[in-house]
Parts: sequence; structure tokens; C-alpha cells
Amino acid sequence: MRPNVTFLLCQIAGFSLLFAFWMGSEELAGFFLLLSLVIMALLRWRIPKLNVTVALDIIACLAVSALWGPAAYALAIPLFAAMYFGVYWTAFGGLYLFFNFDPLLTAVLALAALSGIFLGFWERERRDSLKTRDASAGRYYELESLQSDLTAALEQVERMTAVAERTRIARDIHDNAGHEIVAAYMSFQTVRSMLGPESPETLELYDAALERLDNGANRIREAVHNLSAVTVLGVEALQELCRRFPGPQVALQVYGDTTKIPVYVWTMLESCLNESLTNVARHARRASRVSVDLDATPHLVRLCVENDGVAGATKRPLGSGLRNLRHRAAAIGGNLSVDARETTFRVICVIPIREEEVPHGN
Repeated sequence: MRPNVTFLLCQIAGFSLLFAFWMGSEELAGFFLLLSLVIMALLRWRIPKLNVTVALDIIACLAVSALWGPAAYALAIPLFAAMYFGVYWTAFGGLYLFFNFDPLLTAVLALAALSGIFLGFWERERRDSLKTRDASAGRYYELESLQSDLTAALEQVERMTAVAERTRIARDIHDNAGHEIVAAYMSFQTVRSMLGPESPETLELYDAALERLDNGANRIREAVHNLSAVTVLGVEALQELCRRFPGPQVALQVYGDTTKIPVYVWTMLESCLNESLTNVARHARRASRVSVDLDATPHLVRLCVENDGVAGATKRPLGSGLRNLRHRAAAIGGNLSVDARETTFRVICVIPIREEEVPHGN
């Protein structure tokens, strides 16, 4: 049985005994005392913040004891509740015993006080255990959510790395081999007009070679087209997220050279921007302005997402999405912070770029 249920049953038993005492005497003072004790007990049960009002019950019992003898024993009920709630200073009401010492009354009050203290410690221990369990469960689910986010982020990094590598290969073929082959093809066409008709066999071989060169150039163009990434990367991905945002128009400003930002950093920036815009859509319903600033330097990149829909933002706890992003940023040496002010709400993500990292994004 739980301690709060035991406390309730003990109070019901106490009120029942007090009612039996009143039935035997039918004193009007006893009736009003019993009624007031029951009302105050119900009020404290409904509003726990009023637990300190047990002191009023003790005063009432002491006052009525001069008119109705059993009221001294009724003091056990509020004393028991006071010890249960931890209002220990009300025990000074027991000074009544120094003026009217009664061994039986002393035993009853002592038993009530000790029982209340025991049940109170039991209840607080149970609540602390529940809080610890809930906190552990919350951390467990948060870790599960973080693990899921990290797994999804890893898959996204792998996918974006493959896409970025394909884009790099396509760009190298187009810029280097493709241009050279096209230039050679144009040179051969120019030389063709300089050749005379003296050797038909030579011209036939020349035209066949020129046709094969033309076919090779077309296949290179087709291969470059197939290798080119369909998925947008880098700044284009951020622009796409801003364009698809259903709320107010998002102003994106990019500063610095973004070509040296690695793929995994772009993944983090996209996740941060996506989560920030999602929070704006969910919570900042009065937002009329959303701005996104991306600052890239040779050593770090900083993303700042700011909106003016800050109603209740300072009181709202950090969501699991932003907490997971903060862990992800810390895992790669970065930092994610939230700045909630009276007029603006900012999410700032700062990630360092190591010199040995090879850029894959654009």
C-alpha cells in the first residue's frame, strides 16, 4: 500500500473516532470542531500548497479543548498531518501537555507524531524514487532519439559524400578532359578543310576518326550529365529549405567562401536550419520576420536563424530536437546556443573547420 493511501485511511479512522466521541457527548463545540477539521483536510487534499494550514487545526483543537474534553485527543489528527507534510514547527502545540499532563494523551499524541513522520519520509522517498525513475527514463528516450538522429545524420553524410564525389568527378571530366576533347575536335574540323582531294583513302580514314571523336565527346557529355547530382548541396540546399518554408519569407544572407565547408558540416547546418524553421512554424505563430545568416571563414562557419515570434519563448524549455542538435554539434567540436530575448529568438550554430579537411561541398 502506498504511503499517501495509508495517510488517507488513518485520517478517516481518526475522524471516525472523533465522530464517535461527539456522538457520545453531542456537544455543539465538538460538532463544529469536527466539521472544521474535515473541511480543512478536504481543502488541503484539493490544494496541496495549503498544507501549512494544519497549524490552524492545532490551534482550533487547543481552543476547543477548554469546552470539550475529547478535543485534546483530536489534536492527534492535525499533529499527524503536520508531521506527514513536514510542518515540524507545529509540534510546539504539544506544549499543552506541560500544563495538562495526561499519560494516555501523551502516548496518543506521540504515536500520531511518529506515525506522521514515518509516513512523510516514506512518501518523500517514494516521490524521489519516481522522479529519479522519470529522469532516467527521460534521459533514456532522449539518448534513443539522439541515436536515431545520429544514425539518420550518418546516412545523410554518406549519401551527400557520394553525391559530392560524383559532382566533383563530373566537374573534373567536364572542365578538363571534356574541354580538351572538344578543342581537339574543333581543331580536326579546321584541318579537314585544309586537306586536298589527292588521297581519298586518307580523307576517308580522317572522316572516320573525326566521327569517332565526335561520338566520344557526346558520350563524355552524357556521362557528365549522369554523374551530376540531382540533389542540391551546400548553399543551394539551405536556399531550398528557406524557399519551402510555409511561414513568412525567409531572408538568407551568405558571407565568405563556402567552398571549403566539408560535407558533414553542411549536413549539420541543414539539420539546424530545418529544426529552427520547424520551431518557428510550431511555436512562433506571430513571427513576421525570419532571417538566416551564414558566415564562412577559413577556420569556422556560423549559422544564425532569427525570428521575432518570441511569445513564451523565454519560458519554453529547449525541445528534444535542439537538444539533440546541440549534442551533434558538440560531437564535431562545435556549439549550438539559443538566445531568447524580448524581441527576438535566435538559434546560433558555430562549427570549426580543421585545416586538414578536404572540402567536398559547394
